[in-house]
Amino acid sequence: MKTKSLRFKIISLFIILMIANAGFMSLTLYQSLKNELISRDNTLLVNRADQLVKLINSGIDIKTLPIYFQRMMDMQQDIIYITDANNKILVDTNSDILFTDHLKTTDTKNIDLNMITSWETESGVPVSAINFTIESPIGVLNVVIAKASFVRISMLSEYLSKILIISLASILFMGILSFWLIKHGLRDIRFLSQITAKTDIHTLSQTINISQLPNELKSLGDSLNIMRKRLKNDFIKLTQLADDLAHELRTPINAIKLQNEIMLQRSRSVEEYESIIISNIEELDKLAKIIENVLFIARAENKNIILNRESLNLSDLIDEIYNLFSFYAEEKQITLLKEPTTLTVSADHLLFTRILMNLISNAIKYSPANTQVVTQCKKEKNQLLICISNIGDELNQHEQIFTRFWRGDNARTTEGNGLGLSIVQAIMTLHEGKVSYERIGKHNVFILAFPC
Repeated sequence: MKTKSLRFKIISLFIILMIANAGFMSLTLYQSLKNELISRDNTLLVNRADQLVKLINSGIDIKTLPIYFQRMMDMQQDIIYITDANNKILVDTNSDILFTDHLKTTDTKNIDLNMITSWETESGVPVSAINFTIESPIGVLNVVIAKASFVRISMLSEYLSKILIISLASILFMGILSFWLIKHGLRDIRFLSQITAKTDIHTLSQTINISQLPNELKSLGDSLNIMRKRLKNDFIKLTQLADDLAHELRTPINAIKLQNEIMLQRSRSVEEYESIIISNIEELDKLAKIIENVLFIARAENKNIILNRESLNLSDLIDEIYNLFSFYAEEKQITLLKEPTTLTVSADHLLFTRILMNLISNAIKYSPANTQVVTQCKKEKNQLLICISNIGDELNQHEQIFTRFWRGDNARTTEGNGLGLSIVQAIMTLHEGKVSYERIGKHNVFILAFPC
């Protein structure tokens, strides 16, 4: 099923609201006019009844009443019907309209709007009437004065036709106008859509000028700018990663290729062949390690690794790792120290051990002889902090040290593959924690922060 456009939906809703509003206003105005005309006719009817009472009381000849009223009454729709006590008809004007026998009867003292009887003829014409008795010089008379509202029906019908025509014309005009206004109003969305469609690696650095956008779209413009900035940074990181990865893989591959080419230049002894094969295996192990680490970081960043959390005693775990590196530290004349602690951390045992091994091995590796590597654990502001410090040269480019293949000022001449700190950061992210670096005096300090 084809989805309707936003413009179609807005215009449809607008037209529906216009129809509802026009219908309500038309009905309200029509009913108000109808009630006003009914009120006016009923008031006029009561006034004529009062005037008729005065004329009869003055002794006027009853048969001359139609002549008297013909100048102020519409004889086609106004009715006078008078009979005496013997039901003899004295005056009869349009009495054929009076087909009802349910007229309210009153005397001359109680003639008011409440004594009016209303009904409709078979043709739908409204009729209003007052029926009263009166003492006259010729005896008791029964008087009916009524009004058939032909003019009112005609006026209301004409008014209804005109208001419907005007309403339909207004709806049509507003529909056309709304189409143009909405089309004009949506141009900013089309502008953003065109910019988004043209976005590529070469235009990511260009920001969208949101000052020209309406307030309702400025937040969208800001979001698009933020997205473009993130994409730009991701492309830069991806390009740098590709360059560094190509270099890291090229070095062992070239070494293997060169060794094999040299090996094939002449016949060699079995021992020489074995030595070259062993060297090739070592280089292949380096390649496998790099690929394994890169894949691990990718899985960790995409949270495709399931954590097996358990409560780990930090003091015991640090002691285990210190025992593993004791000979290495002794060889480099490094003292391994740990501040006493009873704290525990909820973490994956294997992954957390890998973090500590990476950081402690780096601390030993880059510390001068006769210095110390210190591990400290403490709680601070709803966080569990594990600090590993050592004396050494300050690490430049602090914001880059957790980037893949970063190895100091020159990533391509420093020993190692530069993935250790990236792995630490990926594992900490999996644990919803953070890793940071600080330079405190002559010490390099790496801080692992776990939420409590």
